[in-house]
Amino acid sequence: MGRWFTWLPTLLLLRFVAFADDRCPMNASQPAPENAYQVNDVLWAGQPEKSYPPAAYRSVQDVGYVLCTCETGTCIRKCCEPNAAYVNSRCTPLNASDHVAEFKVPTFVNEHGTVDVYEMGLFHIVYGKLTCFGKYKLDPSKDKSHNFQVNNAGFLLSESANVGPDQFCLEQFSELNYQILAVVCSPKQLAGQTQERNVFNTIGMILSLPFLFSTFLVYALIKDLQTLHGKSLMCHVVTLLVAYTSLIVVQLITENGDKTWCIFLAYTLQFTFLASFFWLNIMCFDLWWTFSGFRPLRGNTQENEENKFIIYSIYAWGCTTLISIITFGMDKLPYLLIDNIRPRIGISSCWFGSDLATLLYFYGPIGILLFSNLLMFIHTAIVIVKHMRDAKVLRGSESQNNANHYEKQRFMLYLKLFIVMGVNWLAEIISWATDSDGSEYVWYVTDIGNSLQGVLIFLIFVCKKRVLNLLNKKLCPQFQIFKTSTRTTNCTVPTKTSSNAKIKDAVEMSTESTSDLTNNQLNDIS
Repeated sequence: MGRWFTWLPTLLLLRFVAFADDRCPMNASQPAPENAYQVNDVLWAGQPEKSYPPAAYRSVQDVGYVLCTCETGTCIRKCCEPNAAYVNSRCTPLNASDHVAEFKVPTFVNEHGTVDVYEMGLFHIVYGKLTCFGKYKLDPSKDKSHNFQVNNAGFLLSESANVGPDQFCLEQFSELNYQILAVVCSPKQLAGQTQERNVFNTIGMILSLPFLFSTFLVYALIKDLQTLHGKSLMCHVVTLLVAYTSLIVVQLITENGDKTWCIFLAYTLQFTFLASFFWLNIMCFDLWWTFSGFRPLRGNTQENEENKFIIYSIYAWGCTTLISIITFGMDKLPYLLIDNIRPRIGISSCWFGSDLATLLYFYGPIGILLFSNLLMFIHTAIVIVKHMRDAKVLRGSESQNNANHYEKQRFMLYLKLFIVMGVNWLAEIISWATDSDGSEYVWYVTDIGNSLQGVLIFLIFVCKKRVLNLLNKKLCPQFQIFKTSTRTTNCTVPTKTSSNAKIKDAVEMSTESTSDLTNNQLNDIS
């Protein structure tokens, strides 16, 4: 019992010290000497007495003061706990039979191994994995640019990274005969985001996955929805579904994951995200083509849609494949005049190795597609406004009113989709280009919008009266959720006075492409 009373104060103190850890840099602290006292914002303690600035100590209620270890001295983080090392990419306790050398902080590590080490006691050693999402291992035996040194201030210096003590950890790796290597936080994630923003993105994308799958499933089950518009939407949704799944895996992947798997995920991300934007571009183009006065392909409507879908598929999948092939080829070329244009996928993270490469092979094509979408939407809006203005002389024409109604509805449908993807990603590109550090919370809005695209697409394209009615008939025909609309779309334009005849003819000619829409196309947007 006496021992318990002896150890109880110590246990309580350690509990409060642990509570204070999360407020100290690198989560490391130690009890301050008993004679510690505070004067203004400065803590005085020890024999001989020393002063500690506000950043170097924390006040713990009912206990006293604790000193932040990494502020009172230089800290180095060991990735695993004491007497443990990486075995098969996992922190594993070591046995005496392993005959592993004592962990010491290296001064320099190159392709031949550790050149020299620091004396014991020079650094405070803290334990535990890094808390950043993107991480990679510096392995000089595979890449000379990964040679690194640790200076006496606790900074890691290498050709590929110069980071502070809280951005790397050191550990022994069993596959390299327990050689000490560095694990470093990736300098930049896919969208240049910080850890907190990545947490929101990951949660949002996980929520989006079932909605994307549900949207695809609804359009795949209902044959009436498999028009040119429906098939294009299905391609757009399935690419986003694969892209989000891959991105979630990348953001949750450990720093010691297989490099081949990492490279595969990076190329999958590039291909699927680019493909989703090409299909968005196709849907915008199809809208612009329909309402810009161009004549459709000759033949029946079904043949026209099938031929157009083949052409659109060649364009979307072909362009995306070409960009991926160029990216792969540029990574494998032995010599380049400008080395920054080499993609260097998988070197420092499961993404591109430089900002210029990211611009050339990802954000550049996306920006061009979004800009072309914007131009097509502006022109289509101008055409629709002109039609509506000219149609004022035909107010009594029900067919003309129906045409204007469907013009506006289809335009608004695609405008919503463009806002969902286009505007958010334009903001994302701006955030990346300005190297936003995540402290500006305005970017959180676009991050959440991007990650929840699956939810928004479901609301726009599935939560519509006609789609839900078709789904109701497909799954539960005995129950009718919505009353079937009796509205007719094919009406005869009544004869106008001779004074309006020429104006009416002009309006009908200007809306000729709209009149060529089939009932399926009109129903698809209602």
